[in-house]
Amino acid sequence: MRIEDDLADAMAAHVADVQAPPDLGRSVRRRNRSRVVRLRVAGAALVTAAVAVAVPVALNSGEPAGGQAATGQDRAVVRNDVTVPDVTGKPATEAVPLLRAAGLQADVAAEVRNNRVIAQKPAAGEQVAPGSQVELTLEPPPVEQPQDLGDLGDGREFGGIRLDYLPEGLEWGKWSGKDGFGKHSYTTSWVQPGSEPGHYSVQVIVFEGEAAKAIARFPKAGADTVDVGGAKARLATLGEGGEIASDGSEGTLTVAWKLRDGLAVKVCLSPDYVKEVDGPAEAKKIAKGIRATG
Repeated sequence: MRIEDDLADAMAAHVADVQAPPDLGRSVRRRNRSRVVRLRVAGAALVTAAVAVAVPVALNSGEPAGGQAATGQDRAVVRNDVTVPDVTGKPATEAVPLLRAAGLQADVAAEVRNNRVIAQKPAAGEQVAPGSQVELTLEPPPVEQPQDLGDLGDGREFGGIRLDYLPEGLEWGKWSGKDGFGKHSYTTSWVQPGSEPGHYSVQVIVFEGEAAKAIARFPKAGADTVDVGGAKARLATLGEGGEIASDGSEGTLTVAWKLRDGLAVKVCLSPDYVKEVDGPAEAKKIAKGIRATG
């Protein structure tokens, strides 16, 4: 018998009991690049036998054929990446369980668990390793507005006055303050729908009793004198310190007058709102529509 025949018989006996798994030909996938399982064999004549024996060992144990230690190139690593789910717009109480169910990590403080997720990192749809941390950005908690005068309904009646006119499109700001401008002073505001908490379009301040003397401190020089239902009022754009704003500077358009003895009123329009409307005209219309209720 020829040497080639002896070698073939020996190879056949060596691999007779070896069964290649059905997915032997499936490629090993890893993120961004594929891994090649390299086989070390004694000679070219043994390549066919070595493939049948060595590939399952390399995939299952991480060791190459022949018992040699695997190098970084030899070792095949299988990692099943996770697709980051989209949790934006969901309350944190829903977002965190969804991320954990996907095999990811996310934690939020107990006091903000009901807040809505407005951003996430990594973004939805990205492929990441199992167990990766997802950073959630939550909307800030609502600003608590004072309700010193209680529920005012539409806000038009408070502090002994009633507003019969407001510019179209405004709604009550759902807050009220007491004694912030001196004892027996009252205030509230009206806003455009969707305004951020703390913003206003129109604010009205009522001064009662001794507080009504505050009107006397309204600057005279540079202010316009206007008629408000038969009463003389002063109209001007005021700076933060209550002084008349210089030409071109931004301030609060304000009209102030005494409604009757012991009762005075200020109507203020925010600088942003004045840019959208005829400020002086609207301020005077609001003032003319205010009447005492007591």
